[in-house]
Amino acid sequence: MRNYKYYTLALVLLIVAIFLFFFSNSSGNLNPRNSQFSVENTSKVLEIRIIDEKNRVILTKENSQWKVNNKFLVKDEIIANFLQAINRLEILYPVSKIDKSQITNLLKREGVLVEIKKNRFKTLRFFVNPPAMSNDKTYMMMVNSSEPYTVKIPGFKGLVSHLFIPDETFWRNKLVFNFLPQNISVISVEYHKNPDKSFKIKNFNDGSFALSDVNNNPEQSFNVEKVARYFTYFQNIQFEDVISGWTKEKVDSILTSEPHIQITVEDINGIKNNIKIFQKKSENRIDGFGEKTEFDLNRAYALLNNNHELLLIQYYVFDPLLKEIDYFR
Repeated sequence: MRNYKYYTLALVLLIVAIFLFFFSNSSGNLNPRNSQFSVENTSKVLEIRIIDEKNRVILTKENSQWKVNNKFLVKDEIIANFLQAINRLEILYPVSKIDKSQITNLLKREGVLVEIKKNRFKTLRFFVNPPAMSNDKTYMMMVNSSEPYTVKIPGFKGLVSHLFIPDETFWRNKLVFNFLPQNISVISVEYHKNPDKSFKIKNFNDGSFALSDVNNNPEQSFNVEKVARYFTYFQNIQFEDVISGWTKEKVDSILTSEPHIQITVEDINGIKNNIKIFQKKSENRIDGFGEKTEFDLNRAYALLNNNHELLLIQYYVFDPLLKEIDYFR
């Protein structure tokens, strides 16, 4: 008799479980097959795609380094924060029956497609709403599903949707120079309009240096301490932004003009990094002292390694590099 009661209880529980399973599928409640947006082991992720109607970002991992669109290195802090975010993603609740159809259609029509390649054989694919779609919630839905969910990241105060940005410039590393002093072989700084200020320094990596002027005439006497310190300035030098939305003619008018300053750094392997700096016209033509000025004293345009991208840089970042030959004499 006791065993009969146990069997009856087990059968009732089984029926309830089956009922809840099918009920959850039909009513919009949690369905575990369509709610696994998080990635447990982010170290195994090989590729991330973030795609909307106009833009496509493909992040690929190569030898522990991430690249965006196979062109630029990804900024370490950004990819680290993103991987941590997708690891901690949680479902807050399913979208209500009233809103389910509308949210589903919006996600399929306007949503950002996210594809996360976990390994060679498994890819996680889901839609996330663009930030403009909601001011206070983030919706996600698996591809080939009609069950959207509201999601969250514990401890994260912003909208989760703001993390899925299909913009190449957001992800890319903005480094211009990032050299350890001992890895620099030659530094050349050219002032095109004032060539007498130009110089070249060679590092022999034995504590000795050679300083020469624009005509490659060697300086017989110079301040070695200042030269050695100068080699330490070429770390974590970044541009501010990529100029976008300009016509090709407007960009070319700057890039084909004579640069104000050109800096070239050659490392010990013979690889060169070059930036050309162009003066930026002052917008209000007034400096900090109320005096008229033709050029912006805070920012300039730049071209990195002749890649045809017009960059915006800040002088306070580059000022330590903009020495003149007299500084070392």
